Amino acid sequence: MPNLSQILKAEISRIARKETKSLVNPVRASNYTLKKAVAELKRKVTVLESENKRLSAFYKNTRDQAEVKPEDIQNARITVRTVRALRKKLGFSQTAFGKLLGISGQSVLIMEKKTGRLKLRSSTLASMLSIRGIGKREAKKRLEEIAKGK
Repeated sequence: MPNLSQILKAEISRIARKETKSLVNPVRASNYTLKKAVAELKRKVTVLESENKRLSAFYKNTRDQAEVKPEDIQNARITVRTVRALRKKLGFSQTAFGKLLGISGQSVLIMEKKTGRLKLRSSTLASMLSIRGIGKREAKKRLEEIAKGK
């Protein structure tokens, strides 16, 4: 016959585990939902940070475009080869490159057909100088922003 103290001890342990489990289960469930919510918020923060970074870079670049100095515009030497090389470097068609500069694709075609130094309007020259130092990704983002703006 088992010892009575062992039976009581086992029963007390079983009841204590049952009570503890009934008290912990709601906390465990709320902990699960909170962890899920935190993970979702982290994803949203990551997306928002990347969007913020992209937008701040875009506005910084548009500000840089406005900050092209007048003496830089006067001293700039833009040739047919410069236009063609810049367009090819960015990987754009003449139409897309024209949209990026704020002119028509036909104007880009004419610029590329001429010879020697080009005489461009100051606004076109300023936008040409502002995109001179950017890469393909940034150029595509700018073009998308222009398309969204219209």
